[in-house]
Amino acid sequence: FSGNINLNCEVEANCYNIIDNLQNKRILEDELFTDCVIKIDDKIIKAHRCILAKNSEVFLKMFEQNGMIEAQKNEVIISDSSPECFQIMVEFFYTGEVSKSLLETHFEDLFAIAHKYQVDALKYECELFMSSKIGKTACGIYIQVHRKIILNSKVWEEIERTYPQLSIRFLKFIIAETDKINI
Repeated sequence: FSGNINLNCEVEANCYNIIDNLQNKRILEDELFTDCVIKIDDKIIKAHRCILAKNSEVFLKMFEQNGMIEAQKNEVIISDSSPECFQIMVEFFYTGEVSKSLLETHFEDLFAIAHKYQVDALKYECELFMSSKIGKTACGIYIQVHRKIILNSKVWEEIERTYPQLSIRFLKFIIAETDKINI
């Protein structure tokens, strides 16, 4: 025995998606063949209607209806988001990715605009990030504060009826957490 340990690690990556995402980001950054303009405050984002429509039901409806100003002028004016958050969402349309650091800084606003513009993939990314930040103590506090609403809800009745053992375990957990926190 030599005292050495050999570790092997296998990593799978879809190189084609990575290359496509990089190329798509370049198309956005270089403003190649853009066919619409997004105006937010003083910022202008040049984009492609097909990319916006592919990623958002709201944009799809804007561009497919000839009566809509956005379809006629190829211009979208945004007043319900910060320029930075909207830029992040547009980049997500092109790359399918958002960095963890940007999520940490903007997750609430990103989630709100993803919801408004019906961008399910971005909503999912925000939900994953938010759920990773929720701990037992925070859940315990929330449930304690809202216990009357929860226990009187139709959903709780359904849980008790369908999963009686789970409801008992859940209540035991809440009682144990209550002992740990002073509410």
